[in-house]
Amino acid sequence: MENSSQPPTTRTFMCAVVFLDIVEYSKKPVARQLVIKNRFNAIVGKGLDNVAASDRIILDTGDGAALCFLGDPEDALFVTNSIRNDFATETEVPELKVRIGINLGPVKVMRDLNGNPNIVGDGINVAQRVMSFAQTNQILVSRSYYEVVSRLTQEYSQLFRFIGAREDKHVREHELYEVAVGGAAPDAPVDVVVTADAPTP
Repeated sequence: MENSSQPPTTRTFMCAVVFLDIVEYSKKPVARQLVIKNRFNAIVGKGLDNVAASDRIILDTGDGAALCFLGDPEDALFVTNSIRNDFATETEVPELKVRIGINLGPVKVMRDLNGNPNIVGDGINVAQRVMSFAQTNQILVSRSYYEVVSRLTQEYSQLFRFIGAREDKHVREHELYEVAVGGAAPDAPVDVVVTADAPTP
């Protein structure tokens, strides 16, 4: 996946960040990792086809990717739903499974050693921690993302189900919402608080 030309690097952006993790990727032989990652890149690239290059930054994280959406925050929801559906029905590389987290928060754009755009900041850090609580083929979002997108339309608000608060290994609490599979209306909220480190992939 290639990075596109990006806005100036001195600004702070409030944007939606999607963090994707390939389940048990590090346990695979290197030759199989290459096959899995190539297929992963193809599916993610297809999901981003309708998002303007100027509205996104793509970071390869080795065992997944981080997608920063600089435009409409709901773009992250549309893309991740499309990507999740493709991963769930994947037959070419059946062991390709992912976990997905979405957060809305501040990031700064900077240049890496190769001169390519990179993103740093709490926005991407929280997206990764939200992802760490997800199960296979599950999309979890932070409260900050939910608060914005759920208020855009009544239809959007019905896509989320509150699953409770989780504490990460840094003892930071995250209120999490699950995105319904296939756009179906989720069940009633479940109000729970769990204190635990993120599950091992």
